[in-house]
Amino acid sequence: MQNTSIKDIKINNNFRFILLSDTHGYLNPNIFNLVQENDYVFHAGDIMDIDIINNLQSACKNIFAVNGNNDSYNELVDIVEVNTPVGKVILTHGDKHYPDYHESLRDSFPGAFLIIYGHTHHHVIDMAKKPYIINPGAAGQTRTQGGASCVIITNSDNGLSIELKKFKTN
Repeated sequence: MQNTSIKDIKINNNFRFILLSDTHGYLNPNIFNLVQENDYVFHAGDIMDIDIINNLQSACKNIFAVNGNNDSYNELVDIVEVNTPVGKVILTHGDKHYPDYHESLRDSFPGAFLIIYGHTHHHVIDMAKKPYIINPGAAGQTRTQGGASCVIITNSDNGLSIELKKFKTN
C-alpha cells in the first residue's frame, strides 16, 4: 500500500510551481538557479540524495517531494495531494503505472486537476483532457534525453502558463 500525504497550501492566485524529477543524486545547477524564495517546488522522486531536498528547502517557500523507486526516505511518502487555488495536484513517481502511464494515472486520480510524475526521464506535457499530466523529465545528469529539464507553471492575472525548461548537455 502506498503512503499518501494531503496538504492544503494557503496561497493566493499568483504563484509559481517548479516541477522536477529524477535527479539521481545530482540537481542540475541551472535548474536550482531557477528556484526563487516564493516558489513551490514539486519533486517527483528518484532523488537519491536527501541533500537535494534540504538545499531546495533553504531556497524556496515550500517543497513537496515523494519517494521514487530508487528512494526509501522515511520522511517522504509515495503520493502527495496538494489542494491549490486551481485544483488538486497529485505528485507521484509513477513507476507503478507502467505501461500506459497516463491512462492509469487518470484512472487512479480522476478528481485531480494535475498529476505530476517522473520515472521515465521523458518530459511530457499532456493537456489533452483532465486531469492534466506532466512529467518534467530528468533534472539531474542521468538519462536526460539531451539535457536536464524541469517544468514551470505560473498562475498570474494573465492566467495559467506552462513552460518546459531544457538545459542542453555540453
